[in-house]
Amino acid sequence: MRRLLLAYDGSPCAEAALDDLANAGLPAEIEVMVLSVAGVWLPTNPDSDEPVFPKALSASVRKARTQALEALDAARLLAGQAAQRLKLSFPNWQLESAACADSPGWAVAKKAREWNASLVVLGSHGRSPLQRLFLGSVAQKVAVEAPCSVRIARPRAAETFPPRLRIMVAVDGSAGSELVLRELRSRTWPSFAEFRIVTVIDSRLQTAVAWPGLLADRWVQPQDEESREWIRRMAQHSAEQLSSAGLAVETHIFEGEPTTVLLAQAEDWGASCVFVGDRGLNHGNRLTLGTVASSVAARAPCSVEISRGS
Repeated sequence: MRRLLLAYDGSPCAEAALDDLANAGLPAEIEVMVLSVAGVWLPTNPDSDEPVFPKALSASVRKARTQALEALDAARLLAGQAAQRLKLSFPNWQLESAACADSPGWAVAKKAREWNASLVVLGSHGRSPLQRLFLGSVAQKVAVEAPCSVRIARPRAAETFPPRLRIMVAVDGSAGSELVLRELRSRTWPSFAEFRIVTVIDSRLQTAVAWPGLLADRWVQPQDEESREWIRRMAQHSAEQLSSAGLAVETHIFEGEPTTVLLAQAEDWGASCVFVGDRGLNHGNRLTLGTVASSVAARAPCSVEISRGS
């Protein structure tokens, strides 16, 4: 991981995103940009030569521009304050702050592309007074449009003693879940971190071995009589990838609808974060956010990180 883009608007969920960074296993040295977006339209400066504004509109245009500039200044101040706070917690991070005037979801996704971010971090909701069950519109937009991995932070429960960090990993044998495992191995985790591999058997996974070159060559053995055997083998291999990196990991296999099972397990286990690939087996190479990833990000009781190759 090289660059982290943090979207910050001063909301409680944005504050949760700041706190959540301490539990993400991020490198001690990384480039970080804190971006605050003023959700306003910034008209062209009427004092410049172009364009020429009719005199009757000059006052209203100037007022609109003044209001927009004030909103932009406030956003710039927010970003700077957040960067200063991060500097206290992560003194080795290369930190900068930025602000722009735009639609927030579009602006964050655009900046991620322009800046070549490896990971975007933001809260699940903005400053709307309605703390909805489902994902906020900005987080949803960024999850779909960002060209890199996205971490959607939710407020954590009260800290426990001893401290607890539980990472749930959705695995289905897809390229997306392989990417998740590589990302987890590349990070630095505290000794108390616990990892749980969760694989959910549904009809799609059961029949995946029939797809040429997808899973059969890797996991199916001649003596296998049912799908659970090769699925167990695949899940165990995933767990071994994490345990070989010195991580405490266990494996769980369930049957059912993947989204429903993953959400229930995250709740029951008290997960701190769910890691999921951006596309599962059924999405192949299509450039769309997978249904499971989208649904888990929208409704999980904890933070969710969607791993995506950049």
